[in-house]
Amino acid sequence: MFQKRNRRSLKQALDRAGDTDLRGLKADVAERQERVAQLQFELSDMQADLDRFERTYEAQVGSFQLRLISLEAEVDQARLRAAHRAQWGDREDSPDFNVDVVEQFRRTWAPREKPSEPEPPAPVSDETKAELKQLFRTLAKRFHPDLVTDPEEKRRREKVMAQVNDAYAAQNLAVMKKLAQEPDRPEVPADKTREQILVDLKAEIVRLDRVILALDRQLQELINSHTVRLMLEVSIAERNGRNLLAEMAADIRTDIARLEVELASLV
Repeated sequence: MFQKRNRRSLKQALDRAGDTDLRGLKADVAERQERVAQLQFELSDMQADLDRFERTYEAQVGSFQLRLISLEAEVDQARLRAAHRAQWGDREDSPDFNVDVVEQFRRTWAPREKPSEPEPPAPVSDETKAELKQLFRTLAKRFHPDLVTDPEEKRRREKVMAQVNDAYAAQNLAVMKKLAQEPDRPEVPADKTREQILVDLKAEIVRLDRVILALDRQLQELINSHTVRLMLEVSIAERNGRNLLAEMAADIRTDIARLEVELASLV
């Protein structure tokens, strides 16, 4: 009985191998799986670049920008007080005047103690970058949660893929190689008819097209974000010999100096 079942399975496999319709649909599924992995790589790659840029921006511009916002609130408060004095002087019977704009600002915007952030990844060679990118694509094709429908397997892949994203952002090749040793869990193929397999493949193509559309939408939203546009402007300026972030910081310092002079005249 076992040998007969094996012979029947072998015959079915041989028949399906020569089935052009099945081969075509399987190729279409594989092409979409490749596209999902590529889009996930582009998303993760851009997000990693964005995280590095945000750290650089915060170090060069962020503190000046926060000081400018705080100073603008203080100047607005001082202007109100100056207008109040001009109208009422120091009379005790003047209407109550209790504007707490600065205090509200401080409560909202004052820096809170943050958990220590990980050190930015050390620079890596071009060869290592190429290896990281290729390994990410391979892992995305193996572990992307949207490439399976089983809920338990999807949850497992979500955990692995989160580790892959973190390791790629940190440019940690050793961790990426360790994750590559995670075992695959291939689905046990059910004994289905040709018609059932065709239906399943067509349904998977439709599902993967929806996944691709969602990933592409996420990528476009990220590309069109203000921070990414600024990052690109900074990169273009750098290629032209300009340090755009330093120029922005200098402009903000000029505004800070002007407001500090105005605030001193209003006190």
